[in-house]
Amino acid sequence: MSLFQALMCGVIYYLSASTWVVGIGLYTFARPVINGFFVGLILGDPVTGAIVGATIQMIYLGFMATGGSYPADAALAGVMGTAAAIQTGLSPEQAVALAVPIGMLGIIFVQIRMMVIGVFWAHISDRVAEKGLTHRIWYTAVLGPEIGMALLYVIPSSLALYFGVDAIKGLIDMLAGGRILAILGVVGGMLPALGIAMNMKVIFKGDARLFFFIGFLMVVYLNLNLIAIGSFGLLASILYVKLDTGEKNTTA
Repeated sequence: MSLFQALMCGVIYYLSASTWVVGIGLYTFARPVINGFFVGLILGDPVTGAIVGATIQMIYLGFMATGGSYPADAALAGVMGTAAAIQTGLSPEQAVALAVPIGMLGIIFVQIRMMVIGVFWAHISDRVAEKGLTHRIWYTAVLGPEIGMALLYVIPSSLALYFGVDAIKGLIDMLAGGRILAILGVVGGMLPALGIAMNMKVIFKGDARLFFFIGFLMVVYLNLNLIAIGSFGLLASILYVKLDTGEKNTTA
């Protein structure tokens, strides 16, 4: 991996938390299925990147950040796991087993971002507001935090990718043919079941379970692809919300 590629992958990781552009952040680049594709594109293999990213995404299907508490950094897991898989030739399942501890380690970046960078610039914004310098609020509330976050996210992740992937590759080559990689593959193959189980737990709490079974039957018996299922799901959810709202208004 070249230094430029490592920097670009670091930028992808930074975009996972950035708010420069509407839609950029938690709901886009923070998803391994998205950032995996772009990391693969940077490294010249977008198909493998998308496959590995989608496999890692399975773990985080039930991912929720409640009250600022993050159980893991899915974005870092996706970026590092995908890069390692493409550079070292790991299977998607093995990449998943590698991505999980990386995602846990990424909590450090999240906490520093919120407790250090966020708090620091929030106090500066308060002082600027107290002085009535409203024209400077954008610099203290947007520009400053984004620059600090870019330095926090891009530099360490880029260095880790530039120097760390080669170290991982050497370790993989040393373990090739042994049982360690086979164990990683088995563990990684089981981990997505955890994400699916967490997602199912949420689905089966309300009326959404009905739509789950409808979608399952449509896939099995009608052989519809994900785009068709997603479109039907969107229309069904809109219809459900309208009917449910109408029923509540009638009752009231």
